[in-house]
Amino acid sequence: MKKNKSLIFLLLIAVIGVVGVTIAYFSSTTTFENEFQTSEYGTTYIEKFTSPDNWLPGDETEKTLEVRNSGSVDEAVRVKVEESWVSKRDTSLPLKQGDNVAALINFINDDDWTKVTVDGEDYYYYYYNYKLASGETTSKLLDKVTFNPLINASTTCSDTVVDGVLKRTCNSDGGGYDGATYTLKFTIETVQYNKYSEAWNTNIIIKEERPHPGTLTLLEKTNPVSVTNYTDGDIHEMYTFEHGATAQTPAQTDYRYIGNDPYNYVYFNCDDLDNQTSETCEVWRIIGVFDVEREVDDEDNPGERKTITETRMKLVSGYALATTRMWDNRDSETYIGSSLGKNDWNGSLMQMFLTEDYYNSVGEAENNGLKSSTRDIIDNAVFYLGGRAYDSTTHYGSTEEVYAWERSRNVYNGRPINWEGKVALMYASDVYMTYAIGVSDACYTNPDVCSGNSNAGWIYKSNVKEEESSKLNLWLLSSDINNTSFIFLVDKYGRLKQNNGKNSIGARPVLYLSADVKIIDGDGSSVNPYKLK
Repeated sequence: MKKNKSLIFLLLIAVIGVVGVTIAYFSSTTTFENEFQTSEYGTTYIEKFTSPDNWLPGDETEKTLEVRNSGSVDEAVRVKVEESWVSKRDTSLPLKQGDNVAALINFINDDDWTKVTVDGEDYYYYYYNYKLASGETTSKLLDKVTFNPLINASTTCSDTVVDGVLKRTCNSDGGGYDGATYTLKFTIETVQYNKYSEAWNTNIIIKEERPHPGTLTLLEKTNPVSVTNYTDGDIHEMYTFEHGATAQTPAQTDYRYIGNDPYNYVYFNCDDLDNQTSETCEVWRIIGVFDVEREVDDEDNPGERKTITETRMKLVSGYALATTRMWDNRDSETYIGSSLGKNDWNGSLMQMFLTEDYYNSVGEAENNGLKSSTRDIIDNAVFYLGGRAYDSTTHYGSTEEVYAWERSRNVYNGRPINWEGKVALMYASDVYMTYAIGVSDACYTNPDVCSGNSNAGWIYKSNVKEEESSKLNLWLLSSDINNTSFIFLVDKYGRLKQNNGKNSIGARPVLYLSADVKIIDGDGSSVNPYKLK
């Protein structure tokens, strides 16, 4: 079937500013229209979509809208939305064909915008739920418009018989959605914030402040730097850690929970985000707040990528996976690249399990994986793969030294020094920094001789379900740089050790939340975990 695709995609912008001496408040209105011309039905050739001049059923056209306050007066914002279809015959068409909406507008950020319909009118409003202070920008109202693939063309068909063969010819009659023009019109209205109710005659409540990312909620509670000893009364919130530069990271500050029972419990991986309880969610733990790198598309250089750094929460599962697992069981004969071995994180059994089955909640992880709503609030992060060699005569170093070699460029036989993904394992330093500032000097200064039974950090203490009586060995992310088989672990006594990757031991998934995730309730205690949005 040939479809002659033609699209007119216009952006019309008119700006009207209103300031009068008799007006008690400032307001402005901005109107612009987006027109989409659909392709005309009736040909047998389908051209590949290469430009915004063609809009076929099922095609998605990117469309975003944000409002920025470039003045100095606090504003309230609402957007009037109007839609219209005009056929090729210049007649009006309804917005729906039967039960199908012809143009699907993907409005997003429901937490930030409230839709309000107007009785007897075809247009509707979206109110931004928060005051827009000087220099601030709203979240996006929408991100794309799709021509509904269920919309049918308006055609007239005729049949002819040639040499006994029935031939049906169909052509557009020009009265339907094919060949029509769709106009999406936005009118942006802003008004002085403290006058919005009377100016717009609305009962909508526009809040004073937009909830800030959960990282800020936690950082506001962080123990001050002056707290240099772990004592009763200041044990529940995060502590500040300052690290020198490593081979892969600059000098930086992060914030971590220490001790045996900090307030870092959080509902996660929930069945019902609107009803977060211990029955509908798992309870995870927040390791702390970190500056995290990841790659994104470079908007200034299309087709290229750039590295950005974001402040994000790092979470670890509340306890180990239900079954022990091999880190990897490849060997140099079967592993692609005979010089490599079975302690390479890339392509290892553990990495593939966490990023495929566990992340997508399929296969072996069917009842123990991440739900779709959870996948929406985590992002890629760079995990460092630095390691060191086994040495039976010396220690692996203090916790800060462990932190440094984890972020070193020391890897086995030229393997990658880091990996970007969404789910991984803990670092040894994550475990041993829970012993900092007076919790256990022995564990903090010499992790490989730690005895966690008497001086427990919360990660060691919670590495199995409460009903389990014995601790587990836990796999870590780092591996031996001189050996193709050995990976670091924390053993059931809390000591830093190594083991062959083909052995099955415990593991606790680790991930970083997206930077804009908010904490909407809870105090982080075991009886009142944080709730995320």
